[in-house]
Amino acid sequence: MPVWNTKRFAAYALISGLAVLDGGLQLACHKGDKPYNFTNPPQLSYQTPLILPTAGQPFTGVAPQVSAFIFVNGIGETQTTGFHFTVAPALPSGLDLDPGTGQIVGIPDAPSPTAPYVITAGNGGGNTPFTVTLGVQATSPVTLDYGGTGAVSTAVGGAQVNLPLPGGALLGSGGATGFGVSPALPAGLNLNPSTGLVSGRPTAAAPIRTYTLTATTPQGSADATFILVVTAADESAGPLGLAYAGAPFSPAAGAPFDSGLPTFTFAADHVVFTVQPPLPAASGLTLDCATGAITGTPAAGLTGTYTVTASNNHSNSQAVVLELAALD
Repeated sequence: MPVWNTKRFAAYALISGLAVLDGGLQLACHKGDKPYNFTNPPQLSYQTPLILPTAGQPFTGVAPQVSAFIFVNGIGETQTTGFHFTVAPALPSGLDLDPGTGQIVGIPDAPSPTAPYVITAGNGGGNTPFTVTLGVQATSPVTLDYGGTGAVSTAVGGAQVNLPLPGGALLGSGGATGFGVSPALPAGLNLNPSTGLVSGRPTAAAPIRTYTLTATTPQGSADATFILVVTAADESAGPLGLAYAGAPFSPAAGAPFDSGLPTFTFAADHVVFTVQPPLPAASGLTLDCATGAITGTPAAGLTGTYTVTASNNHSNSQAVVLELAALD
């Protein structure tokens, strides 16, 4: 029988410890020369080499890629949030840098020549600069056709939301280098910054809001909007996306007129239609409060712009349907 001296016992303990470690029980780890808690400076990258928002148009830039390797209680992990951002020099009037996300947002006031801007990301471990080239165009050669998203309704705990992909609908461009959206999407929904896909499963109710999707391309930026509402699990949505085919109308005096039935989504319960300002009694036109159709024979001299609203007990949606000027 072998003699269990102290050296053999230590070797046995080491082998046993490694076996237990391999089995999933971590006894200790060797950190080398790293301190117990350590934060590296961030790694920062903006995927868009040239940023060209359009004067007078909403712009939400592509969020940067930023991360840092850190040690917390001796365990290595990656930091992806909690950074702070600054920019120098100041961005063109109307644009701002979001200090928490690093996105460039706003509505630029006027055209501006391209120039370098240094964006710096910081954390507890230090700061990292990144230079982008940015200018403001008077007009953009790029347009974004984002069909099928006029109005979207979903509910907390409902089905997965997947809005249509806008990437293939950029006109006048070789393709988008990234997408941004403003305001922030409801909780549980996310934007893929590479494809523009909005998807997810809502986790909290959110009121009806218009969201602006911005596509950034090497030739300029382009916007498209969509309306989104997230209802509580036991609540119906109000009418969304009210529209009349062919609106705004300019009917001729003395000729029969029929607007046709309006279209809207996600509100089949007790919708009522109203018009402001009210159609004059002598106008020859009437609004059917139950269907939304405007019919009649316009009287001469009728003027004004009239907005129809569809409402139920949850919310409402508006559409400008008549623009009349001195009909003779």
